[in-house]
Amino acid sequence: MYHDVPHEVLPIFKSHLKWLAERFEIISPQDLVTGTSQSERPKALLTFDDGCEDNYELVAPLLESLGVRGLFFICPGFSGISREASFELMKRSSALLGEKSRDSRWQRMSQQQIVDLDKRGHGIGNHTMTHVPLARLDPQEMTYEISKGAATLQTWLGHPSPFFAWTYYWNEISPASLKIAKAYHQYCFSPCSGLNSWPISRPVLWRTGVDVSKPLSSFKTQISGVVDWMYAPQRRELSSMGNLIS
Repeated sequence: MYHDVPHEVLPIFKSHLKWLAERFEIISPQDLVTGTSQSERPKALLTFDDGCEDNYELVAPLLESLGVRGLFFICPGFSGISREASFELMKRSSALLGEKSRDSRWQRMSQQQIVDLDKRGHGIGNHTMTHVPLARLDPQEMTYEISKGAATLQTWLGHPSPFFAWTYYWNEISPASLKIAKAYHQYCFSPCSGLNSWPISRPVLWRTGVDVSKPLSSFKTQISGVVDWMYAPQRRELSSMGNLIS
C-alpha cells in the first residue's frame, strides 16, 4: 500500500520494484479477479491510495515499462478541483479525527487521467467519494460516500469497479459500512498488515503500508512480515466482521 510517489523518491521506489520482481510474482488487478497465476512464487499486488497525480505521471509509466499494472484507489470528489479545494473538502474528516492540519502536497488525478489508466490495464478502485472515516459517519452520509463513489467511477469507466479500500486506519470501518461496500464491490482492502491466501477467498484483504521515503532496507523489513503478528487481533476482528456480512 503506497500513496504518493514524488519525483525525489522515485529511485527508492524503483529499488522496491526491483527487489519485489526478484522474489515475487507481481500480479495485476485483473489477475486478482481471475485467479490467474504464472508461477508458484508468492504474489504481490501494488496498490496506491488517494489518486495522487504523481501516480499517473511517474508511477504508471514506470510500472508499464516493467510489464506491471497497479491498483489505484480514487476519491472521485477530488477529481478536477485544485489542491487547495481538495483540502477544504477534507476539513470535515480532519475535524472528526481530531487532526490539526493536512499535508497539502498532493495534487489529485483528473477524470481523464483516471479513465486513461483504466484503459491502459491498471485497476481503479473506490476510496470513498471524499476520503472520509466511514465508522464516524451517520448512515446516510456513509451510504452516500460509498455508493456515490462507486456510481461515479462506473460512469467514468463504463464498467463497475470490483475494488474498494476504506480510508485512514484499520478500525475506521463499521459492519454497516462494510456491508454497503460489499454490495457494490467484490474486494474490500484494509489498511491492516498481513498475508492473503491465493487464490483470494476472504471477504477482507490485508495490505502492508509502505513508506516510500525510507531506504530499501526499511522496505525489506516492512515486507518480511516480521511485524504482522502485531496485527493478528485486528485481522481477527475484521475477519469476523466480514464473515458475518458474507
